[in-house]
Amino acid sequence: MTYEVDAKRGVANHYGVRTTDGSKGAAAPSTGIIKRAQWDFSYDNLPAAGTNNLQFVIPANATVVSAKLYVDVAFTSTSTTTDLVVGLYTGAGVAIDADGLVSASEATQTAIGTAGNVVTGAGALVGKTIGASAGEVVVAPTVDDLLTGKARLVVEYVYDKN
Repeated sequence: MTYEVDAKRGVANHYGVRTTDGSKGAAAPSTGIIKRAQWDFSYDNLPAAGTNNLQFVIPANATVVSAKLYVDVAFTSTSTTTDLVVGLYTGAGVAIDADGLVSASEATQTAIGTAGNVVTGAGALVGKTIGASAGEVVVAPTVDDLLTGKARLVVEYVYDKN
């Protein structure tokens, strides 16, 4: 499969078989003024900021209402100190807040090590605006030794276009 990105119009065309990569995020069913986005990812395909225009973007000046991490398959690692951090970055890879959605103290090895757990994020961006830059979700382990694991991240936000 091939992507062609038109930088002038900011659109991407695809050619060939199209696969779904949930780690890039997508809009999820929303109600009222609260918008919802979801990222589905595994230990070896974590959401990352990118310059290919494929990542779902939380608009600039949006206010994050909530962030929840649903553990579908337990995360394991070669150590007992691997936690996850979930934050927002610009498309250029500059941190807005590296753990602003879910911090390492919330997504601990114990919390992410059991399938079915729900980790409710209380990072610095939850309940606040993300600022003047649009944000792309980045999930990173505190120690780079993950062996297994799958999760879904659901972020609810409010964005007033006016």
